Amino acid sequence: MDVFIRGICLLTFAFLVGEALCGVDRGSLRPRDKDVEEFDIVSEDKTDSVDATEDLYAGNNEGAEVHESGNNSRVISTLNVTNGGKWGDWGSVQLCPDGSYAAGYDMKIEKPVCADDTALNAIKLICEFPDGKETGEITSTQGHWGSWVGQIKCPSRVRERLYLTSFDLQVQKPKGVLKDDTAANYVKFKCRDKCGRKKPQELAKPPGRGVWGSWGAWSAQCPPDTAICGLKTKVEKPQGWHRDDTALNDVEFYCCV
Repeated sequence: MDVFIRGICLLTFAFLVGEALCGVDRGSLRPRDKDVEEFDIVSEDKTDSVDATEDLYAGNNEGAEVHESGNNSRVISTLNVTNGGKWGDWGSVQLCPDGSYAAGYDMKIEKPVCADDTALNAIKLICEFPDGKETGEITSTQGHWGSWVGQIKCPSRVRERLYLTSFDLQVQKPKGVLKDDTAANYVKFKCRDKCGRKKPQELAKPPGRGVWGSWGAWSAQCPPDTAICGLKTKVEKPQGWHRDDTALNDVEFYCCV
């Protein structure tokens, strides 16, 4: 009888330990970006003093007031793709300062962690005037994990400035219940002269693709005499309590005169 009672006690103890371990937030087991506060959106627009921080993670953002930086009258068209992820909320629209356009980009990516991967967490645009002078960097909503991989810019010359004019997004399709989803993994662009006289050329940060997912179709091109000047990202908030995180799911870019 003593052996039977001891066995029951051991099984009960093992069960309680298992429940405690399952209650650990998987996201807390990997480092977060120290510059991003939970439930906040961080804008890195260094040229405008617009406060673009807002709580968009408290449910659906439809109908919420969205802070925007930049002159919206410049926007001629919106570029999007059809393979974006389904999770998250749209953040704020961020635009380059008047007269400048996106000449390059950077990505914040979480390396594989073998637990709850998120891959692409944020996208940053590098804005420039036609004379090549940088006017700052802009980003919309950021995920909490990963590091910036380093910027890459269009191969411009003194008399021929090239800007970003279309994009493609690498996205992992939903994998189903109890499997690790990562949503967006990588982004690449095409560079073109603003007037649109020459054929666009592809621009991708090496190694040129993320770990998971596949490329969708390219977005439309910015119309002639315009180039990409801003963005808005769709990011899923940290899920917590042993639930699956995906971070950045989708993005829109804006073409400006």
